[in-house]
Amino acid sequence: MDDTRVDIIIYIDENLSDSMLEFRGEFTPLLIFSKVKSALPETSIYYSVPSSYDGILKSEVNLIIRESTDDVNYWKEIFTKTSSPHIAVIKGDSPFFDTDVLKEMSELHTKYLAEFTYSENLPEGFTCEIVSGELMDQLPEIKEKSLPLSKVIKSNINQFDVELYYREPDIRDKRISFRLSNPRDKRIMENLAEAKGGIPHYSEIRDIIRNNPSVVFTAPSYLEIEITGECSLDCIFCYRKTLAQAHSRMSIETMKKIIEEMRDFALPYTVCFGGSGEPADHPDFYALMDLVCGEPLAEQLIIETNGIKADANFKSYLSAPERAKIKIIINNNGMDQASYLRLHGSDSFDKIFNNIISLNELNGSGERVYIQIMKINETDEFSAGDEQRSYLDKFYDFWEGYKVPIILQKQNTYSGRIKDRRYSDLSPLKRIPCWHLQRDLYILSDGTAAYCKQDIDGERAYGNINSNPLKEILNNQKEAFTQNYSDKFPSKPDCRTCDEWYTFNF
Repeated sequence: MDDTRVDIIIYIDENLSDSMLEFRGEFTPLLIFSKVKSALPETSIYYSVPSSYDGILKSEVNLIIRESTDDVNYWKEIFTKTSSPHIAVIKGDSPFFDTDVLKEMSELHTKYLAEFTYSENLPEGFTCEIVSGELMDQLPEIKEKSLPLSKVIKSNINQFDVELYYREPDIRDKRISFRLSNPRDKRIMENLAEAKGGIPHYSEIRDIIRNNPSVVFTAPSYLEIEITGECSLDCIFCYRKTLAQAHSRMSIETMKKIIEEMRDFALPYTVCFGGSGEPADHPDFYALMDLVCGEPLAEQLIIETNGIKADANFKSYLSAPERAKIKIIINNNGMDQASYLRLHGSDSFDKIFNNIISLNELNGSGERVYIQIMKINETDEFSAGDEQRSYLDKFYDFWEGYKVPIILQKQNTYSGRIKDRRYSDLSPLKRIPCWHLQRDLYILSDGTAAYCKQDIDGERAYGNINSNPLKEILNNQKEAFTQNYSDKFPSKPDCRTCDEWYTFNF
């Protein structure tokens, strides 16, 4: 037997139907089969499908039906059935899979007698994982269900002979998974294939995007919607006082129009109720949440709130199963009455504290409620006589004592409109195209689609959702994104001085 032979398993994940595996008129598992056979004709190829699968692969001869996850016991069974010395696992929803990568990874794996070979710099859909049959002899039988084999190895990497495969160019900064299971990434792959005139090789991806940046612009994955400009607090880092005029309330009709027109893009997205005001101060707050919860494409609804009205009624509302998609971020920099008054200009700490502790009970079945503290001078200073622990350290100790999840937020100065309270600049040295122009849409309370979140008065708006079709608005944003990709920046908002370009939502 050839001990250097690497056989292939085309692995079909749970819940992937045949229709989801179609790409540009081809069935992806068979496309991968054809690619591999053309490049490595002597290789044996198998299909691994879950027991629930009932598609066209059921008629394939080399079919392996999984009764459980790809844990250690599954892999022992695979090597017993195939008698393969090494097996490479290729995800079956990867139409861009590159056989040049497979060849190079196989050579690396067999040359250095590795037990496991994988890549960290290649995005999903272009790479594979290679397992050695000899590894099976080292692994004990496990009766109970366990983690997938790859996770076991990666979490105990020093116990195994592992090879890491690296290949240029590194395109991790594009944050694209080249797999069909993600509808947004599938749309980007379709755009790339159209721009190339066929499926491109891995080495071509970065140049295609550089020359055609619009291929990565699909539709908003993150909608930040300002449902009101009203708020009872006076936080030291708030930009509300710098607005040209106070922002009003969004109508239910405007919210309905946003949701209805997002359906035209048929892509999942996240909604955030944020902006200059306190969402819970809107008189139709619950009705607006209901609209988002009732929309299947809206996968999450994030409420950024000061927590004053996050009371028992709010908790009861969130507890209903149909509101499970709602997550709460309570903007709270205080841990007692004095600190809250100093940072938020209000004596509401006791009420907010009680609301947080009560809402935190919802985290029993998964994190849904967070508190968010801003990383600024005032929250990381040292008290007089205390040179060991900063305010931020004490804040973490206090809230972690109640087991409340904490988010550390970077300050946004809105291009210098408010006082810069940051004590460090964490911006990457090399600028990349703005994530927010590519993936976000910021809508003000009157329906204005602002240039971005820095355009707090909507001075450089793409249009208004009440008078312009959303497709027209997004075409205008696409143009702004492609200009940004070419380092052409507007002066309003001042993109050159903005440091929000590298932050990422969803």
